[in-house]
Amino acid sequence: MPQNNRQSEQGNIFIIILMGIILFAALSFSISRGMRSDTTSNLSNQESALAASDILAYAQKIERAVNRLRRRGISENDISFDQTFVAGYTHGQPDTNKIFTTTGGAVSWQSPPAGANDGSDWIFTGATCIADVGTGATGCDSDADISNEELIATLGNVDTAVCTEINDRLNISGIVADTGGGASTTKYQGAFADGTEIIMAGGPFTAGCFSRSGNNHFYYALIER
Repeated sequence: MPQNNRQSEQGNIFIIILMGIILFAALSFSISRGMRSDTTSNLSNQESALAASDILAYAQKIERAVNRLRRRGISENDISFDQTFVAGYTHGQPDTNKIFTTTGGAVSWQSPPAGANDGSDWIFTGATCIADVGTGATGCDSDADISNEELIATLGNVDTAVCTEINDRLNISGIVADTGGGASTTKYQGAFADGTEIIMAGGPFTAGCFSRSGNNHFYYALIER
């Protein structure tokens, strides 16, 4: 009988130890999962902030390159965005007039940061005016006056968190809806044209991220006209 009691006690101890191991494993898994969730969230916020910074920095780099070419006496109509990555910008200019050559604007072509948008490339257009920026008022998209169209850089289908981060840096509250026609997708080949108009409440803004038809779009005025 004493031997049977000892065997029973040993069995109970094994069960208690096994339950302890199971509970410890469950607790460790719960803590680990919570830590992973927090880290993922923080990294996502950081990535959005970095993407917003990269987008703005690149647009500003393009703007500085445009200004350098103009200071050399190159007219706005002779500035070229031609390069080997995206077609549609050719208009017969020498390398010295091109933004993306070492003898021109000395800027390297850069795709949008991964995840910042749907992968759409940058578009440089002269077929969009920004209401009340430069000389164009509301209706500048259809006034038969091409002298008030801006030269702008645009980035389509931007992630909402990235769009919000961009506007925060530009002191724009939230994501503002565009009540104009948005940004044109016509690629700049040396000629300006009536096309579309950007109108954002609270503006005018020379740069910003707006919502239109369920998507967010970033624009940056390289030349205000």
